[in-house]
Amino acid sequence: MSPPVLERKDVPKESTWNAESVFESWDAWQEAFEAVASEVSSLGKFSGRLSEGPSVLADWFDVLFGFYRKLSRVGIYAHMSSTVDMNDSVAKEKQVQISGLFGKVGATTAFAEPEMLEIGETLLEWVDQEPRLAIYKHYFDDLLREKAHVRSAEVEEILGMLHEPFSGVSRTATELTNTDLKFSDAVDGSGESHHVGQTTVPPTGIQSPDRELRRTAWEHFCDAHLAMKNTLASNYITHVKQQVFHVRVRGYDSVLESRLSPFNAPVEVFHNLIDVFQSNLSTWHRYWEVKRKLLGVETLHPYDIWAPIVEQEPEVDYQQAVDWLCEGMAPLGEDYVGVLRRGCLEERWVDYAENVGKRQGAAASATPETSPFVFMSYNNTLMAMSVLAHEMGHAMHGYRFNQVQPDVYKGMPGSMVAETPSNFNQALTRAYLMDIKGDDPTFQMALIDEAMFNFHRYFFIMPTLARFEWEVYSRAEADQPLSADILNEMMADLFAEGYGESLVDDPERTQITWAQFGHLYSPFYTFQYSIGISAAHALAVDVRNDVGDARQNYLAFLEAGSSRYAMDLFELAGVDMTSPEPVEKTFGVLSNLVDRLEKLAD
Repeated sequence: MSPPVLERKDVPKESTWNAESVFESWDAWQEAFEAVASEVSSLGKFSGRLSEGPSVLADWFDVLFGFYRKLSRVGIYAHMSSTVDMNDSVAKEKQVQISGLFGKVGATTAFAEPEMLEIGETLLEWVDQEPRLAIYKHYFDDLLREKAHVRSAEVEEILGMLHEPFSGVSRTATELTNTDLKFSDAVDGSGESHHVGQTTVPPTGIQSPDRELRRTAWEHFCDAHLAMKNTLASNYITHVKQQVFHVRVRGYDSVLESRLSPFNAPVEVFHNLIDVFQSNLSTWHRYWEVKRKLLGVETLHPYDIWAPIVEQEPEVDYQQAVDWLCEGMAPLGEDYVGVLRRGCLEERWVDYAENVGKRQGAAASATPETSPFVFMSYNNTLMAMSVLAHEMGHAMHGYRFNQVQPDVYKGMPGSMVAETPSNFNQALTRAYLMDIKGDDPTFQMALIDEAMFNFHRYFFIMPTLARFEWEVYSRAEADQPLSADILNEMMADLFAEGYGESLVDDPERTQITWAQFGHLYSPFYTFQYSIGISAAHALAVDVRNDVGDARQNYLAFLEAGSSRYAMDLFELAGVDMTSPEPVEKTFGVLSNLVDRLEKLAD
């Protein structure tokens, strides 16, 4: 039997996030929550007044962002507490409180943008008249650009009130898949049972060298989702219809446009990625064949994709992972690396404990009022080190712009930009390890295996899910029917194309993959991972080779927050993401990894 996963109360403190730096207790949190909640009504006192003049508008922003700072503090505490232990009933109750408060805030502040739009181009004149408004010029430009999609104050208030009830479908999916869904134990080649959990995707056990354990872990993971396919599908289809509703209310042409337009990103960015992905599927077909040979099996199956290709994988404890990450990021300078090291160790930004009830996957959050925080489950592998590098890329991004930007720009300027620093950290750390371990072919193969795991997730799974979303929303926008069987058929067809002839699919189980990714409750987030990894590899090469001002440009990109449009931020960093070229170059990196793997195998 595998060692039991610890209860949350039993994990070492050093492996948990620094919750006490935010609030000492739930009592302290509740006091702060009530104080913030009592201030909501004061926000409504500005309703109907913003046109009175630039000083009143500046006062509004001062009050609003002062309020948001307090709200973010109580929000991050409830969010992280419920994320690291979804069996914590108190934390779940507090999360519901926060969700309700966000809905109330949205409804109360819904008047603001319609009133500013009524002021119109005069806003840009006020920027020159009131010094406190100078920082809002980009915000005003962006607001006026989106004017056609903002509705009257009354309609905006109703949409704000819909926030909480509409967010219920996402919470239902999270509760169902992370708390209520139970998996049969996997069984290894010796007949021993092993826990299958949602701590990560793929599920626990799927990366084992024991093929029977991989098979049963994957099959039981899929089977549990299949058993709930109708409920999961009904919930997701409701979410899809909600998105189409919003699109029609706001006057966008499609859900895709509605997700990209607020960041002034053209839909061509999506289609460029999908076109390049489809034209390079043969690279993946070649990889499946290489992996089949390396594993020494007659046929490769979906549960073999995550199998290790070396007999003894390197063991990387958390301290070693932090050391390698810091050494890999050295080209960015001591200022960056020093903060990174303190965050991982002394300041406990990272909750890396493995415990019962911890939400699947990994993520990072950054607020102006606290340190950034990361949740993940660290298991002493190269893969876990890679996840740490990824999430600390997010954390350092948030840390840098929160140190520099005014409140209005302390945020992520679109998911595709947000996923660049995360993948950049992985690319730079991996390149460093390739160099220092160049005389160790076993380590090199394990490192390429880690790289391919990452590429498989972000350059195969995510584009495949993006194609799935495109088909789903195209049907929904055309008022065509959707059902569990239709969703499953779409998914199965896309994976069949991606697997080609080199991998023997199990379409009955592969078809439920869509239900295993909560990303789909943020429409068209999936493809933005692929955009991020493409930009990241292009930038990492230049920074590592100290090309021109690459280092300074990249740090400026991190610090810019949302003060520019997404494509302008990429340009600031030194890459053109309106072109398919970075995606094509990254497929070149992928192809070279497959070439290298073939040579190492020989």
